[in-house]
Amino acid sequence: MLKATLNFFRANYKRLALLALFSLVIYGSFLLLSYVTNPAQTARIFAGRTGFLFNTLIFVVESVITHYILIFVLILPVMRKQRSFRSAVIIGLLFFIVKFAYDHTFFLMERAAQAREMADSTPAALPEDKMKWVLIMSYVFILIASFSVALLIEWVHKGRERIMLEKDKTEAELKALKHQINPHFLFNSLSFIYGKVIKVDKETADSILMLANIMRYALGKNTRVDGTVNIMDELEHMKNVVEINQRRHNHQLNIGYDEQIDDQSTSIVPLVLITLVENAFKHGDLHDPAYPLRIRINTCVDELTFDISNKKGKGLKELSNGIGLQNIRQQLNLTYGNRSEFFIDESETHFSVSLKITFTV
Repeated sequence: MLKATLNFFRANYKRLALLALFSLVIYGSFLLLSYVTNPAQTARIFAGRTGFLFNTLIFVVESVITHYILIFVLILPVMRKQRSFRSAVIIGLLFFIVKFAYDHTFFLMERAAQAREMADSTPAALPEDKMKWVLIMSYVFILIASFSVALLIEWVHKGRERIMLEKDKTEAELKALKHQINPHFLFNSLSFIYGKVIKVDKETADSILMLANIMRYALGKNTRVDGTVNIMDELEHMKNVVEINQRRHNHQLNIGYDEQIDDQSTSIVPLVLITLVENAFKHGDLHDPAYPLRIRINTCVDELTFDISNKKGKGLKELSNGIGLQNIRQQLNLTYGNRSEFFIDESETHFSVSLKITFTV
């Protein structure tokens, strides 16, 4: 327990320090407002029976705990789709009920103690019914303040993500420029081999041409200004990947393909679908007719869905030189945000991926 607490403070000390500073600003604002309104009662109200410093410490600790739970446990996870809105509301209501019970009980105990100490009959504090409303209004203020801070944190987080994306893009462009000679040399070599082989073996020559086209596509020749490609280009080269792998295995692979393209103007981040298909060839067993590789894609005006599933292969897997599944998830998140859904379902024998992109906000 002690070790877990120390680890929590090590990981979150910056957040806690900022929340403590934020709480002191709020406390100071209330103190100043009280002094301007009624200087005579300010010392009695804020010092109470336990002293000004102790009351300030209690307020800061309680405020830090409250804001941390609201911001980092409830509001931000909902914004980032890590927690459902319904569960956040339920947890938030339970939290405020417990907080209200604690604050109200503390108020009653404080009022009773003050009443015993006072010699006259002057009321020691606000009436109980008014205090309930004061607590409720303070909770509304706390909720608004926490939501505002959460929005600011998320705005800063998104800004950092955009900066990192631009940096990665710049680095990728520099690497592409440094290695620009390699693709040209490779394409020229493939064209030379194609010209020699086509006279002897047309199928092999066609395979060489398909490979050259796939590599040219992978280098971004069809990429638009916004970094996407037309869905028909992606599907064309995805089918070329399928065909090349079929030829490698003498057309013995079992593959089921289904597409329904209602909107051919749809655009998508390049190589995502191709990488998922390539991953199935590298790590799947596609020789069992009972469990073929299944690929299904549907597009409409505002949505794209892609599903792929395969039986897992056994033994040594081929080395992967494509984009990993985690990188695909990150790329989708950076490009589409919460408008993309990427699910992986894995068992002992089967592996499947489901992708959904919504194009309208």
